[in-house]
Amino acid sequence: MHEADEYDLRSTDWNVLDAFDSQSDFGFQGLKRKLGIHQETLSRALHRLEDDQLIEHTTDGYRLTPQGSAIAKHSNSSSRTQEILETYLPSDISVSQLINRLKYSWFSTLRWLGYAENKDETALNWVTEDGISKIIARFKGKRLTIEIEPHDCALSDSAIKFAHELLARITKEYTHMTSTNPTRQLASTSNPETKYNMS
Repeated sequence: MHEADEYDLRSTDWNVLDAFDSQSDFGFQGLKRKLGIHQETLSRALHRLEDDQLIEHTTDGYRLTPQGSAIAKHSNSSSRTQEILETYLPSDISVSQLINRLKYSWFSTLRWLGYAENKDETALNWVTEDGISKIIARFKGKRLTIEIEPHDCALSDSAIKFAHELLARITKEYTHMTSTNPTRQLASTSNPETKYNMS
């Protein structure tokens, strides 16, 4: 396993690595919005990281290599997300189809960033127009959580708004997929109200 000090990484390179999660695929424009840097600066950083075999180009954008993931994991060790909302999808909804409908979409104040997936879950990522916050829709079976990163108490009201915007889009997409009872709403964990976590 390569160590970080074996690479001559610039500050921009570190910022790009920090933007990734393990197994995430991020598009160029998504990274540009998230990082708020000029496209030529980002392009040069991506080329350097590719040359160092820390990232690789995929059909969906870019992702970390195992070496890059090891370095980014250490760099991101203090990164945390705050769960804002938790709910469940109706049993007759195809989660994979819903995820495919949501990928690459822009809506309201949210701009597509990328996604990460493994055998247990899929996380779809958007970034706010100002590039400050990342909003994550995490699908695990029929369970859906919406999270925000970074967590900042001062962003609580905005976080709720972003979560509602994302939930409304998800509801719209799965309603289109449902041929019977199209006004059906998301069922919560234990009661008709959505569960929010603001602690």
